[in-house]
Amino acid sequence: MERITNFEERLSSKLSRNFVDAIVVSVQNYPEDFGQLYNLIKSQDTRISWRAAWACEKLSESNPEWFISKYKEITQLTFSTKHSGTKRLFLSILYNLPVPSQFPVELYNFCLEKMLSLDEAIAIQALSVKLAYKIALKEPELLFEIRLYLENAETEYFSIGVKNCIRNVLKRINSASKQ
Repeated sequence: MERITNFEERLSSKLSRNFVDAIVVSVQNYPEDFGQLYNLIKSQDTRISWRAAWACEKLSESNPEWFISKYKEITQLTFSTKHSGTKRLFLSILYNLPVPSQFPVELYNFCLEKMLSLDEAIAIQALSVKLAYKIALKEPELLFEIRLYLENAETEYFSIGVKNCIRNVLKRINSASKQ
């Protein structure tokens, strides 16, 4: 496997098969290059930041420890990004990380706002449901709040994917409350 040394050039080039996987493997083989890739998620070029976030999302699955110190920054980037695909990837990265000991109130509120927003992409809605639930597990009294939101949602307006996500989270909340 070749070492990729110019991530910006690679991320701005034409997409090809295994495009992101090659970047991920390179960074896994040369972890010292992670910072260079990570910094590109803040690029002003939407295409570069989106593709860098895509690679980082894959890395967060296998190496979540690389992102723990960046939790607050990724949260702020999630709030400020206008690109739906990048926002989804940031939410996915945050979902792959352990919830910090200091309760992320702003992120929790953001998820509550976005999980039932028909203005958001389906993946953002579903990830917001799952992430709000994961965060609420740190403060179990909030599970009641999420249950109310989800039980009162008019689900006929949502996609099958969001409906399934809502149903699954409600099952988890209900089974936890029975114990």
